[in-house]
Amino acid sequence: MQITIKNKLNQRELFRIKRMKEVIKTTNPHGHKDYLEIIYLDAGAGTHQIDFNRFTVKPHSLYLVMPGQIHSWELTEIPKGYVVMVQKDFLLDHPFYEALFQTFPLAFPSGFDLSHIHPTIVELFRSIEVEYEQQNSNYQAIIQTYLQLLLNLLKREIKSNESQALPTLLKEFFALVDAQFRTNREVGDYARQLNVTSKTLNNTCRKIVNRTAGEIIDERLTTESKKLLLYSFQTLKEVAYELGFTDPSHFNKFFKRQTGVLPSVYRKGIS
Repeated sequence: MQITIKNKLNQRELFRIKRMKEVIKTTNPHGHKDYLEIIYLDAGAGTHQIDFNRFTVKPHSLYLVMPGQIHSWELTEIPKGYVVMVQKDFLLDHPFYEALFQTFPLAFPSGFDLSHIHPTIVELFRSIEVEYEQQNSNYQAIIQTYLQLLLNLLKREIKSNESQALPTLLKEFFALVDAQFRTNREVGDYARQLNVTSKTLNNTCRKIVNRTAGEIIDERLTTESKKLLLYSFQTLKEVAYELGFTDPSHFNKFFKRQTGVLPSVYRKGIS
């Protein structure tokens, strides 16, 4: 994938908030180097692509661009709002640390319409901006508290009542899947690495995320498939081989089973 990875933060800079540049622009797909970007718009129009999801830009929209995600803008009206950039180390002891920097599965969707709570949200961003600009004593802890409030409001939007952290078994399983999904799709292999039975792993997955371990592996592979089809210039055969399929026809069958369409149809439709 020929995607630029941008780093807008200085080497020792853990946090920044700034106003969105008020210009109509189209950007090439790009990622960010290891930091989270939170964007809240008071005004604007166009589209915002995050991975393979395309959002209509409109006032009171909030976007989360996680580390590892790819995004691009096609703006047709001048945007106004805030951009927050957060390095991992800024939130080391934060209640949402694991959720924000867990690359798979994503704990939050990428886009929100917050028009119904706009006054509350915009006041939060203004408060963060003031703390960042004035940098009075303990300002970082206060910003972290504002971020916790913001993220709890987003949790409410997705009707999540999760108050507990994921079990260690699932955290370790997700990390293994993220590292090995191209070459390892056997639930039994993951279970052996985690020193549990396949039944225990499957039961834990069903209980916590309502999916089997096999479905989680397939989801990770499907997500990567869509990103490659959208952003890379590789042929379908090359995509299949990069994802660990020994025969492109096996990739075609897998992708159609997961999405309902062949990879060639998906690529044509999104292009």
